[in-house]
Amino acid sequence: MTSTRSAPSDTAVRGLRTHIPGFVALPLTTAGVLVLMGRAVPVLGDALALVLGVEILLWARTARDDALLVTGGVLTGIGSAILLAAWPLRHAEPHVVGAAFLLALAGGFTLVALLSTAWLRRPQPWSWPAAAGAAIVGAGLLTGPSRLQALLAWGLPALLLAGGAVAGLLWIRSVRR
Repeated sequence: MTSTRSAPSDTAVRGLRTHIPGFVALPLTTAGVLVLMGRAVPVLGDALALVLGVEILLWARTARDDALLVTGGVLTGIGSAILLAAWPLRHAEPHVVGAAFLLALAGGFTLVALLSTAWLRRPQPWSWPAAAGAAIVGAGLLTGPSRLQALLAWGLPALLLAGGAVAGLLWIRSVRR
């Protein structure tokens, strides 16, 4: 089976390689500064994953790279979750912290879906179901563990049906081309 995606040109690969050292220096420096400053102001240390996620997103925009975009989007979602759990939700019930984590992760997957289309013009269709799944479970946890079971009993089949319908429509569209 042959791939329809063409290999990057030598010029593009050389251009990417010349940008890597500069971009690697930025997150490393940021991490060092935030960890040191986090000793005096803890919220700065807790923001490390979020800030690194945003920097990797910017790197993805510059390099026009899918892998960096996915990494940056997911890390931004996880970083937001860490910041929420460490500060505004530090005294909250465990199911609320878990819900906030999943909702922030869903936000990260939503970033991947939106930015891959807006910046790279290469949509990542798998990121929408991942965002929806994390959001459904997060919303269920937010309402309480007992309601999560009811939400999954109805939400999971609905999500599977929607995913099947989208996959079917995409298949029909690809066959007509």
